[in-house]
Amino acid sequence: MKKFIIPSVISLVIILAIVFKLFSNKRKIDEAKEPVDRTEIPVSVKVTKAEKKALDINVHYPATTKPYEDAKVYSQSSGIIDKLNIELGNTVSEGQTLGKLDTRLLEINLKDAEIALEKASDDYERAKDLYENEAGVKVDMLNAKTSYDKALNQVKLIGQQIENAQIIAPIKGIISSHTVKGGEFINPGTPIASINNVFLLKATVYVIQETVYQLELGQKAIITTPVFDQEQFTGEIIFISPIADANHNYQVDLLVHQKDNIHLKGGTDVQVSFNTMMRKDVLQIPKSALMVDADEPYVFVIDNETAVSKTVKTGATRKDQVEVISGISVGDVVVTNGQINLRDGSKVSIIKQ
Repeated sequence: MKKFIIPSVISLVIILAIVFKLFSNKRKIDEAKEPVDRTEIPVSVKVTKAEKKALDINVHYPATTKPYEDAKVYSQSSGIIDKLNIELGNTVSEGQTLGKLDTRLLEINLKDAEIALEKASDDYERAKDLYENEAGVKVDMLNAKTSYDKALNQVKLIGQQIENAQIIAPIKGIISSHTVKGGEFINPGTPIASINNVFLLKATVYVIQETVYQLELGQKAIITTPVFDQEQFTGEIIFISPIADANHNYQVDLLVHQKDNIHLKGGTDVQVSFNTMMRKDVLQIPKSALMVDADEPYVFVIDNETAVSKTVKTGATRKDQVEVISGISVGDVVVTNGQINLRDGSKVSIIKQ
């Protein structure tokens, strides 16, 4: 009987030891799962003060410079080109004579017309004198007057044809191309040359609806180009389209003011920057201070080394700054880094910057 009792007791002791060990381990696991009270452990954060300063908002658009104006040179008459003073790169003035058509036949016709006019003038004076002295009839005087008027008009007509044979520059600029040479026959409407006014340049941009309502004629803009990365040029708005295009963008043209030491050329890629907002004394904080994981944005403000969350209403943004309309005041110390580990009442340790 004793042979069976001893093994049973040993087995029972072993089972009790195992159960005790399991309960002990469970207690340790449960203790490990209990949250540690860290409310008194300071959280390291970076901070800054909310302050008022100027807020400038700029929008940027790409553009390409082009001549302020360009024009084609045409002849008003048909004929053979007698003279042509056009060379690529030549600078011409508005109204400058660049050449003329052969007018020798017109000049002969003009002499004949002037002779006919002189005779018609004498006939008219004679008929008029006879009529006024009651030695002639009125109808003869009127017929002589009609002949004189026709002869005068013929002289004017031929004179105008000779004048129209002049080839005139319609604008000031530089000759950029020419398609005909002296001695060739041309008709009215045949392009003779192209003139580009590159002494004045313009840049055209297409802005969105939100931007166009903040622009006005005469407003200045900053123009830069990678060609001269250290230089800034001034642009002045000279046209704002009253109608949007198919993409709901609005055309805006700017006159580019050249510099004394640098002259941009047509076709240069530029960047146009419009200042759409310029306000003073705007309460601002870094955008990094904003927390947006709630219904409304909020920030953590440090009060006596303790973090306090405050809901804020924001306004315009510029780069890494954001306007604060309400929620905090000037001088409030806001957390800019480390706030992900904060909650209301957390103790903080400010990292010196």
